[in-house]
Amino acid sequence: MIHTSRLYIAIEGIDGTGKTHVTNHISEKFGFVKIQEPSNDELGKFIVNKNWDPLTDFFLFMADRSNFLKDLDPDKNFVSDRSLYSSYAYQGVYLSKKFPSYDDYFNFFMQIGKLLPRIPDFVFVLHSDIDLALDRIGKRGTFSRFEKREYLEGVQQMYFNLKGRMNNLKFIDSNCSLDELFLSVDREITELLPRDHLL
Repeated sequence: MIHTSRLYIAIEGIDGTGKTHVTNHISEKFGFVKIQEPSNDELGKFIVNKNWDPLTDFFLFMADRSNFLKDLDPDKNFVSDRSLYSSYAYQGVYLSKKFPSYDDYFNFFMQIGKLLPRIPDFVFVLHSDIDLALDRIGKRGTFSRFEKREYLEGVQQMYFNLKGRMNNLKFIDSNCSLDELFLSVDREITELLPRDHLL
């Protein structure tokens, strides 16, 4: 695993909560290098070109992020549109049911995450009303295979299940305008960055 004093922040949450907007905002305002999942590499394109089952999706996403995370410059700050926590939540809606208990699934996830070259230092989980999220998605155009009401409800609950279990997660309400959301994110970022980075 890469050891660095620089920050790797992941933006998480269900579709329609503003993840991509927030990722772009952090990149532009604070000079973070933007990354996204799946990647634009061969593995990333392989993932999006077919409707895989949840277990295959889980390991394909893990393989993709393992491949591109190893090449991150340890001297730069990164902000990622999604991360391994998306696998935990999106594929976890189904995979968690294959374990005797939620704790067993959580422990499996934590252990497998240790195999990655790097994991996020901090994770901002954006959350919103499902109807609002679906309305935002609808304005973008077509819905993806992940963007169905019952499924998104399950995914958001998976994220909420992490509350109190990890101290590097920050939950941010995105039931607001983008400007209000950016202000909330800015407050979090300024607390994390060294003071000389903000001058």
